[in-house]
Amino acid sequence: MTNTFPATLHNRTDKTQRAVTVRITSGTLHITAETEAWRWSRTDLTSARLVDDGSVILQNGSWFLDVPDPRFAPALEAGFGGKKLFRRSFFDKIGVSGCLLAFVLVVLPLLAAYFWLAPYIAEQAVGNVSPETEKQIGEAWFRSLTEAYTVDTVRTRQVQQFCDSLHFGGDYDLRITVVNEPVVNAFALPGGHIVVFDSILAIMDAPEQLAGLLAHEAAHVQLRHSTRAVFQELARNLFFTLLLGDDGSLSGIVARQSDKLLGLSYSRRLEMEADAHGLRLLERSGIPRRGMPDLFRKMGAATGDSSGIPSFLSTHPAIEERIQSAENERTNDIARDTVPAVLQRIWAELKKRTH
Repeated sequence: MTNTFPATLHNRTDKTQRAVTVRITSGTLHITAETEAWRWSRTDLTSARLVDDGSVILQNGSWFLDVPDPRFAPALEAGFGGKKLFRRSFFDKIGVSGCLLAFVLVVLPLLAAYFWLAPYIAEQAVGNVSPETEKQIGEAWFRSLTEAYTVDTVRTRQVQQFCDSLHFGGDYDLRITVVNEPVVNAFALPGGHIVVFDSILAIMDAPEQLAGLLAHEAAHVQLRHSTRAVFQELARNLFFTLLLGDDGSLSGIVARQSDKLLGLSYSRRLEMEADAHGLRLLERSGIPRRGMPDLFRKMGAATGDSSGIPSFLSTHPAIEERIQSAENERTNDIARDTVPAVLQRIWAELKKRTH
């Protein structure tokens, strides 16, 4: 059996990927690119995932190694002294008849608990969380997530002024942070933090597009989408921890969510809900609602409708779907073709720095 395999190495920190070859020796993975090489031992692996098609995804901190060859998994375990890196389920041991019986008596109730009970419990928990508690949670996520970022203090101040003039916060104090990142992205944290990557500012050519972005993220905050997503993720992780006896502690589960929040996954329904609510915020503030679909077009052109994240980490709905939905929402729009002068002035100063 061969012990050398083609693979792709992803780096979540700098959003790069490269073709590599992987060679297995006793207790060590040798990863080789054209000009670089890495060695991973068993203790370096944060996680090891065996996909349904037989491919393997290994994580080492911010690095992800994607090996498509189904022969890699058994070769890896053999190279690591026969240790079981991938969890074998109970169903592998009891055969077909046992699987059928287990499915009826065990799996169906567990699926019901996972898909309905855990989200229900999480939703009830969110309903009892005050905006002040959300703010405290968001502050913890914010500190963890932004440690590796370079903050642009000048553009942070300018976009904060722009946001304050829109009055999108409602019960929340929206706090903007602009960071230098080569990915067209922005995200909202529980309680009011909104992190904007400078690359998304660079693709905009009108102030209503920035207003559209802030309206969408403010909608996530007001509708508590990020808080719900975090609580549901925690509930489901805790469910599996209790069920499978995972060696991760509850504190470890909480810590891992900080990293996941960077690419926080909303359902298609929640993403569209934020778009619709954001359009209403634009209308109430006297901003042309075309800013949101125009921004989506810019994002689609800049990213090719891709977030730049490996496919197994990608979550957002299609850009074209969101453009169409935003356009359809404009049927009752009141004619507003200009942005208020105060926003135009802030926008002009912001674009001077962006260029």
